[in-house]
Amino acid sequence: MEPLCLVEPVPSSGALRVNPAALGLLRVLTRPLHVLAIFGPCGTGKSFLMDRLVGQGEAFPRSPGIWVWCLPHPTQPDQALVLLDTEGFPQQEGDETKLSRLFLLNVLLSSVFVYNTRSEGDPQRQLDRLTYVRDLPRVVRVLDESWENSFLLSSVLPDFVWCLRDVAPDPCLDEVLEAMDHELDSALSSPQVLADFLERIVNLLSRDEPVFLTEICNGLQQEGSNYSMGYPVDPMGGSPPSRAAASAAQPLVLEPKREQTVPLHASRPALPVLAKVAPSTAQPGAMEEPMCLIENSPDGELQLNQAALALLQSVRQPVVVVAIAGLYRTGKSYLMNRLASKDQGGFSLGSTIQSHTKGIWMWCLPHPHPRRAGHTLVLLDTEGLGDVEKGDTKNDTWIFALAVLLSGTLVYNSLGTIDQRALEQLHYVTELTERIKVKAAVEGGRQEGEDSAEFVRFFPAFVWAVRDFTLQLQLDGREITEDEYLENALKRRQGQPEKLDLPKKYLRQYFPSRKCFVFDRPAPRRDLARLDELPAAALNPDFLEQAQRFCSHIHQHAGTKTLPGGHVVTGTLLGNLAVTYVDAIRSGAVPCMESAVLALAQIENSAAVGEAVAAYEEQLGLRVVLPTESVQELLELHAQCEREALRVFLARAFKDEDQQYQWQLKDKLDSKRAELCRQNEQASSDRCTAALLELSQELEERVCEGSYSVPGGYQRLLDDQQEMVEKYQLVPEKGIMAAEVLQQFLKSKETVAQAVLQTDQSLTDRQREIKVERARAEAAEREAQLSQEMQARTEQLLQDQERSHQEHVQQLTAKMEQDRRQLLVEQERALALKLQEQERLLREGFQGEVAQLEQQMQSLRKEMSRPRRSPCVVC
Repeated sequence: MEPLCLVEPVPSSGALRVNPAALGLLRVLTRPLHVLAIFGPCGTGKSFLMDRLVGQGEAFPRSPGIWVWCLPHPTQPDQALVLLDTEGFPQQEGDETKLSRLFLLNVLLSSVFVYNTRSEGDPQRQLDRLTYVRDLPRVVRVLDESWENSFLLSSVLPDFVWCLRDVAPDPCLDEVLEAMDHELDSALSSPQVLADFLERIVNLLSRDEPVFLTEICNGLQQEGSNYSMGYPVDPMGGSPPSRAAASAAQPLVLEPKREQTVPLHASRPALPVLAKVAPSTAQPGAMEEPMCLIENSPDGELQLNQAALALLQSVRQPVVVVAIAGLYRTGKSYLMNRLASKDQGGFSLGSTIQSHTKGIWMWCLPHPHPRRAGHTLVLLDTEGLGDVEKGDTKNDTWIFALAVLLSGTLVYNSLGTIDQRALEQLHYVTELTERIKVKAAVEGGRQEGEDSAEFVRFFPAFVWAVRDFTLQLQLDGREITEDEYLENALKRRQGQPEKLDLPKKYLRQYFPSRKCFVFDRPAPRRDLARLDELPAAALNPDFLEQAQRFCSHIHQHAGTKTLPGGHVVTGTLLGNLAVTYVDAIRSGAVPCMESAVLALAQIENSAAVGEAVAAYEEQLGLRVVLPTESVQELLELHAQCEREALRVFLARAFKDEDQQYQWQLKDKLDSKRAELCRQNEQASSDRCTAALLELSQELEERVCEGSYSVPGGYQRLLDDQQEMVEKYQLVPEKGIMAAEVLQQFLKSKETVAQAVLQTDQSLTDRQREIKVERARAEAAEREAQLSQEMQARTEQLLQDQERSHQEHVQQLTAKMEQDRRQLLVEQERALALKLQEQERLLREGFQGEVAQLEQQMQSLRKEMSRPRRSPCVVC
């Protein structure tokens, strides 16, 4: 799997909520767990450190909340490693309640807690920033008695590792890995316990209620989880004895933290088995075995297996989705195992007359072809169609429709030949208009032809696999290819019965990209029951060669799954698509591709905004040191971070047609810039004030001692004050508030200067007046200069606002142009395929359908020539 958000803040309330998909994934893990959590300020490299632990590049996203990654343990193969990466807390004060809750969750869930900081300034100051530790004894209780609590807490809290970065060659990774070998033990080592415990903790923290570990432990025990939380638990369900009661009976002995394996309930889904490979070569989402993704519930309805869904949604790579459908007992699962390069194991095979695969099974694997490096191959093995024991044919139709909707390449598997009977059995194609809609209905409704005409743009490539083929590939005395064999079988003739003509018509209309492979029988009939056990030497060599050609074609030519408009589908998006389509089917509605894509766009675009803001904050933490010497320097740094945020947003967002989400992002980045300017001014003001207080200390002491209350004292005061100002001007890195703070400081000293002036007996009244006028003129000059600086600063901010606006418009224009070109490519391909089909229909004599197709092409040409919209919505 790839990292998955485990706990996220609720934007409207600031409360925390658990992601059900991540929770479902945790529940089905059965290996004991080692849990490592990392916490610290923004921009200190926490995610980078976690990525190094798993040997990946940039795997953990820079997003709010707590993200989880479950992996095989690198040194203990029978156990699992769980990494928790938490959003960094800001350099200045932020949402302390949320951050405190995230800190407490990290501490309570982990067996090793890593506090990650940079070495800037005093290390003690960095450690002092971990103020959230003070909340532990107040919020987390082992027993009611407070004097017992701190002592007992020490037995259940994790080991503490402080990573102080940028000091010297960083040995912390080796320390952590060494700790895993002997002390990386957790009372929450059971996945089931960890998931249940997490739900209860988040619920309590969100209500600002204290966390009583004893009550949670006993509550989980009563639900069937027999485990210990690292302190004595009464097996009858009572609270641990108090210290006094324990002393009366026997000394209180705290159980050491240890791993416990809790058996899962029988009703739990099957375990997603992760590939046992070294972390440096681990492929996110890789599975050793398939698991059921969509299953039939006891009441006959389709439902998603939450564990499989969580695993699929954790895959953030682009996916190549290959689904197989066909009649039951035709060898579909065996063919999919060949695609997965598995001679043994994999999709379960059946050897009886009954359908063996139920629902839709999924297998996520690293894509084997070099051209698809960085992609995940998702194989979907569907339940056999036409099982006589099933009775409900509607279920078969929905299974076939889901295979079409979720895949990028659809393999239809049949036995024998492509004859009349084979075509009649493919009647599911003729029912697709009743099961799939391209666009949502508008006022007045949509005609069936309006949807079916657009299927060609969105349906997968079609591959017909003909098994146990015994005929010679010859036609009219000449040899033909497999593709020619298919096209000849799909040739339409006037006067054919409708039940034979309709499958040909719709197969050609909906799936213009077609391919055919024929296969000999793989082995003698007597060996078919144990086909997955036979060595390659026992299989038909012709079959092996045909299977190799089939697999090579799929691996090389099966394209990345995309949405309308060309947006690349990741495992996360594919999982969300499955949820949308299955929910629509369960509600009795017809799945609509347009509605599904719009729903996905809202989810992805919201996530893109959050990811972009997190990227901005991360870049800011790495680049900016406050205070800056000028506003221009600060704004240039902001612009660099803003460009990175825009890049991250546009890479993930799609169908933001009204720029609603880019508007949100711009608004958030504008707020970030305003806050950055405020923090810069404050940092500069603090530094300047501190410098002036230090430099003026001696002058203040002289004033208090009356050193200036003598003849000539006023001029001496002015000289000392000027000397102090000159020293102040030499202080480096004062920032943009240097002049303003100095002006305020000097103004605050005017009363003292006037008092000294009035008492200076060496000056005449006229001289005093001159001194006063000169002081006023100097103050006015400083005020004018300060006003000019503030005016220049304001103009720079306005110029940066215009730059930001133009940056957004430029990026948006480029994105819209890219989307337009992609759409044009899709439309041109659809038009070429329709022209090809029109020519074929003309040769076959279907004049009425030729006219209908011409109308569709005219509509498509009109759409292609429509002028694009102006992108200038963000302002």
